[in-house]
Amino acid sequence: MSARPTNPAVSVVMPVRNGGATVAAAVSSLRSQTCADFELIAIDDHSTDETRAILEQLAAIDGRIVVLRASGDGITAALNQGIAAARGRYIARQDADDLSLPSRFARQVERLDSHQHVCAVGTAATAIDDEGRAVGPLPFRTGAAAVREGIRSVRATPVHGAMMMRTECLRAVGGYREAFRSCQDFDLWLRLLERWEIDNVPEVLYQWRLSTTSAYGARRVQQLMFGGIAQAFAEERRRCGADSYAQLAASGGDLDAFAEGYRLADVLYASWGNLLLRGTREVRLAHRYLTAAIRRGHRSPVTFGLWVWTALGFRWPGSRPLTATSSDRQPPEPRSS
Repeated sequence: MSARPTNPAVSVVMPVRNGGATVAAAVSSLRSQTCADFELIAIDDHSTDETRAILEQLAAIDGRIVVLRASGDGITAALNQGIAAARGRYIARQDADDLSLPSRFARQVERLDSHQHVCAVGTAATAIDDEGRAVGPLPFRTGAAAVREGIRSVRATPVHGAMMMRTECLRAVGGYREAFRSCQDFDLWLRLLERWEIDNVPEVLYQWRLSTTSAYGARRVQQLMFGGIAQAFAEERRRCGADSYAQLAASGGDLDAFAEGYRLADVLYASWGNLLLRGTREVRLAHRYLTAAIRRGHRSPVTFGLWVWTALGFRWPGSRPLTATSSDRQPPEPRSS
């Protein structure tokens, strides 16, 4: 049995809640990595199925696997718990229903070792359905400048589970922020980009499982609204030097109430309208937020154009959301694990 390494190259952080159907395959994909110098920190986030028993069985045969019981509630708290326990110089993410191809870690470690200005590296990824069949490629860019533009425009955000980050950089920005109940990864990318670069290796080294009952997640509107807050916070830091995270944390998850008292409410409402139009079929909701942005003084030609578009009741003229029964995809929103 492999022992837990004292100073591994990579610490894999994998929160899981009720992942009994897929977690063994996810762990098997990690144990098949050509780069074996890693530890896996699996955080059982209050599962009520056989998840914990499966993880403990795997830990009994592979000492690199550490199973923790979540001390908080939700994925963001579990992620931070895993980061606190990590020993590696790099932290890799892995979702409990996804699969990593064998050379993933080796390629990412190679890139981070040779590019000191890069703080995080992802990979190209393919969506698969519940049976493991390919659905289609996920939006992807390579090259630090292209990745930066893709993140900031929300047109090609990295696949969270496919990322590997420098531990020192992740801790330097405070890790994930727990008031972000969704899109905690998008908020993190924007904060990291203010100090370092993010890149992707071009090979498809990650398979991202897409449920047949959802399009990029079951809480789509909430995901996009938190993504809009992350965008507004990035603009707020640029203008004011700091963002209003404490105000968000005190809101108790009431995002509309938060927006009412937010100093860049016009920016936030415009972002919500834009993202909801592009990422959902909620045209009326998008129009409501675009109207609020204009009333708050947002005078962007784009916002005016989208306001007219939604006032006419038109949906976004892109392709349909990616589903497990269609290879079509629309411009992507920030994805949350």
